[in-house]
Amino acid sequence: MAPLQIGSWQIESVPEGWEILPGQGLRRALPNVFPSTVVMLEEPLPPGLSLDGYVANQVQVIRALLPQSQIKGPSPTALPQIESAQKLGVFYQSRDGRAVVQTQLYTTSSSGQVGIVTFTTLEEEFAQVGSAFQAIGNGLKFSTFSVTPQVP
Repeated sequence: MAPLQIGSWQIESVPEGWEILPGQGLRRALPNVFPSTVVMLEEPLPPGLSLDGYVANQVQVIRALLPQSQIKGPSPTALPQIESAQKLGVFYQSRDGRAVVQTQLYTTSSSGQVGIVTFTTLEEEFAQVGSAFQAIGNGLKFSTFSVTPQVP
């Protein structure tokens, strides 16, 4: 199977029991389980802002949207095919009172794009999806390419 491309993100393989969400990422698609997700985004890094500054801004946004959340990090993290990344752990209660666990990974490309991957599941489901999350994370690549038009 060819790698899955979502924007500038590439995933080596999709774990069994997961489905592709076109243009967004992956979702666990088994009957009678929480639909854990892996969502991939990217946006330009604002001028004058480093990856650390971008992640600090995201922490402020999370605190505003989820004031009862607990945030672990940011901390540098190593991914096999990504040169530099920051990691956040976000823990909060869903509207129906279940404990939600998120891991957010942030990286940048040489062309000034920020790549964000968010792994989301319920705390009670983490044991079942942790190995899939690990496999997906180990197979991630993030790169953007600028194409220079050829002048005849």
